[in-house]
Amino acid sequence: MSKNANPHPPKTRLAIRVGVTGHRPNHLKTADLPRLKRQIHHVLQSVRNAGAEIAGDSRAGYDSREPLFRVISPLAEGSDRMVAEEGLALGFELQSPFPFPIDDYENDFATPESKKHFRELLKQAMATLELDGSRENQDAQNRAYESVGRTVLRHCDLLIAIWDGEAARSQGGTAQIVAEAAQLHIPTVWIKTVPPHDSCILIAKEEEGRCQLTIEELEKQLIALLSFQPAEEGASSGGKSVDRRKTYFQEEPHTWTLGVAFRIFSKLIAGSNPWPLRILQRDYEKETREEWKAAWAVSHGLPADAKHQVEKKFLLHYAWADKLANHFANLYRSSFLVNYLLAACAVLFALRAFFDKNNPDLWVALELSSIVLIIAITMLGRRRRWHERWIDYRSLAEKLRQMRFLFLIGRFSRTDRVPEHSLRGLPRKTWVDWHFQAAVREGGMLQGQLDHSYCQAYRKLLIEYELTSQIQYHAHNSRQNSRIDERLQWLATGLFFGTLLVCSAHLIDKNLYHQSYLVQMAAILPAFGAAIHGINSQGDFRNVARRSADMNKWLSNILTRVRMAGDEISSDELAAFAEEAAGVMGVDVLDWRVDFQEKPLVFPS
Repeated sequence: MSKNANPHPPKTRLAIRVGVTGHRPNHLKTADLPRLKRQIHHVLQSVRNAGAEIAGDSRAGYDSREPLFRVISPLAEGSDRMVAEEGLALGFELQSPFPFPIDDYENDFATPESKKHFRELLKQAMATLELDGSRENQDAQNRAYESVGRTVLRHCDLLIAIWDGEAARSQGGTAQIVAEAAQLHIPTVWIKTVPPHDSCILIAKEEEGRCQLTIEELEKQLIALLSFQPAEEGASSGGKSVDRRKTYFQEEPHTWTLGVAFRIFSKLIAGSNPWPLRILQRDYEKETREEWKAAWAVSHGLPADAKHQVEKKFLLHYAWADKLANHFANLYRSSFLVNYLLAACAVLFALRAFFDKNNPDLWVALELSSIVLIIAITMLGRRRRWHERWIDYRSLAEKLRQMRFLFLIGRFSRTDRVPEHSLRGLPRKTWVDWHFQAAVREGGMLQGQLDHSYCQAYRKLLIEYELTSQIQYHAHNSRQNSRIDERLQWLATGLFFGTLLVCSAHLIDKNLYHQSYLVQMAAILPAFGAAIHGINSQGDFRNVARRSADMNKWLSNILTRVRMAGDEISSDELAAFAEEAAGVMGVDVLDWRVDFQEKPLVFPS
């Protein structure tokens, strides 16, 4: 393996994103604009204060760079521009999504002064995302404004709503965006449009409704939102509570691995060729970059800059999580496989020590060595947490894998929303989700234009690679794991009936020489049968096959619908398909995680 440019997995820069929704000037006629701007300034300064406090905490887990503060604003007249201007004055970065191409969007602004103001702010934006909204009719135009409002919500941690408090007047209006922020559990600072422009924080509750907090609570709310408490993860399988982030960020690239026993065993049982074995590992980033080329090879129509953006923001994070997950998966699986086989061998050696009068010490030594090896492998695996590291890193890698296609359409994988219960390792309460969300925050918004040609190229990417490759993987995985499960069951059953035959022969054959071997076989065959059953249970091949078969079916259904949608599909429709596919993949990972976290490395029994 060539020397890695990065000796450890990268941390993320703390980024806090503030979105804005609010009324245009026609609904701000009674506003005291200087006072309103001071309120906005106060809110944004509180965001900066919270960021400084988080960054000053060595336990926060972010890298050493200064926090990044970002305003997400469509730059419409009125509220959008006021928040953008105050943010820029305080050193915030500006990113702007637009409902239409920029030249078309300018038609919203009637006066030359307004258009000039828009262009001045536009020059300061670090990223602009031009959606493919239409003005074909009023409904289409309203959907475009709704889409851009939802884009703001997808890219913010805090929403500033300059709102009169009245019910929704139109599709995509301020009231609707505020309501959807509550559904997404995004805290909202509500600044009232009438003097003295009182403000409060709207916080969604787990049950129906929301509560209001005073603006003085803002810093505390942001710190709670963006910080992570290691104690929430609970104890490892060794019983000791640990901050698994620290373990991850101290990982080093592995140049080689001995965890190949499981690969050899599973391939042989499935009837596949296990060669060549990957003992030596390659550079994580270089290998991943080559893997991603397969996706880019079918998407020539996608702008090179868009591909570069997603690689720059997520490839290195994914490379480390994916390759480390593979490494610890191999160690964990190979360890329980070897342990079960060694346990059966220990029975064999014990019997040989009793019956072989010429070399009893040799067999006792082999039995003792088997037991010592089982203890050593199990204790080492538990102390180094191979099982937990595999589960955590694979969960992280699969979230980051989805960003390769979600980011390109302006979306991202949502936090796992599962019911609160006592399940250890609840996905949205682990460091995995915290780190993933931090990477998404830092990554920011796609810079580009989602026009017709872009959507065609993106649809081609979904059809010919992202969905198809996953369908092919799950089809193969389902067949292979079904075959392994079936053959292991037949093998264990064969050993059981073999024991029956041996016992029957023992009753019939009175030859003392034969009986000594029959007695040994009667004990050894069930021992290996139990080992095979243990391997099958720990490997959970049947459930793995079932999940992959389900994934094949669900993703194939999405693929069919994407194909039927045709080339005239809009970016919102494409994004809905992409999010649906990511949701299916996320459920699969959650199901896998729930199953395997209850299968730690234990002594075979």
